[in-house]
Amino acid sequence: MSKLIVHLCSETPAIFMINGKQVGFVENIFQSVDISISDISEFLLYIYPIIETNEDDVPISFSAKIDIKSNKLFSFNPNICITDYGKNHFKIEVIAIKIPSITQNITPFYQKIDEFAFSVIKNTFTAQTNSEHFNYALPYKVTPQNIKKVGNFLVFNAKTAKNQDYLLVLNKNLQLCFDGVADKIEFDGANVITLQNIKDIAQHGLVTTYKFNNHNFAKDEQYSVYTQTEPISPANNKAIAWAFMEAVNIQNFALARSYLHPNLSQSLKDEHIIAFFGDFLEVTQSFEDNEQILSLVYAGNPRFVKNYKFELVENRIFNIDTIE
Repeated sequence: MSKLIVHLCSETPAIFMINGKQVGFVENIFQSVDISISDISEFLLYIYPIIETNEDDVPISFSAKIDIKSNKLFSFNPNICITDYGKNHFKIEVIAIKIPSITQNITPFYQKIDEFAFSVIKNTFTAQTNSEHFNYALPYKVTPQNIKKVGNFLVFNAKTAKNQDYLLVLNKNLQLCFDGVADKIEFDGANVITLQNIKDIAQHGLVTTYKFNNHNFAKDEQYSVYTQTEPISPANNKAIAWAFMEAVNIQNFALARSYLHPNLSQSLKDEHIIAFFGDFLEVTQSFEDNEQILSLVYAGNPRFVKNYKFELVENRIFNIDTIE
């Protein structure tokens, strides 16, 4: 077995232990604990969150088994994401397990509409009539705003501690039809429409429409928009390739072409760009010591990357090569 280099990361501050031995900690998502592993076929990874003030939810500790076979790392834990960066480098990203933060002094909420009575006490939403009763443990700590009738539905609006919109929709039989959080949520009586900020360089937002299908609201269509009046430009030429790949990932080819040199843009059709890069999940910095090279992450267990080198002329991408 070759020596494997493992980069441990977490979306929340956490301490890492392997087989009961502490190996380090991270305080933000951009840090990693880098260790080398050899001559073992598996190990137990323990994650202990460093608890900080959080008005929305609290991460909890957990462990995960990591298997090693044919110089590859594998995990079937849904809160562990492994990416093979090649050359024996593996990134293990921890997706925090969170529980709602329950504060005793939350002001109770009550509202009555016709025969319906509603309340929110701590993190429990309750709706009832003389004959029907509905209890629901809210997945977020929220500040209730209102409950109203919209067509044939009962709609509960609230704000999370992170100032996002929370929406819960019941039918008149007090059956749950929709429950979700986004940066913005609207309900027009027929469709639920959400806007989620992607937080990419251009500041895109992802709009998702959910249509009622007799039982609940199911995803109908999805498209991207700019959350500002126009796309935000890359801060410097080092970010141009990254912004290009982000635009390709959401298939905004008009924006993607704005980062290409005219000669390259004219020689490529949209389908050529799609075929060249394939169906990738995200763009990341590579472990190569070269700022011209980016890694695109593709689905798998473990996930894997393909590396691409970008050459710029006059602050435009002039050439793109695959790096083996």
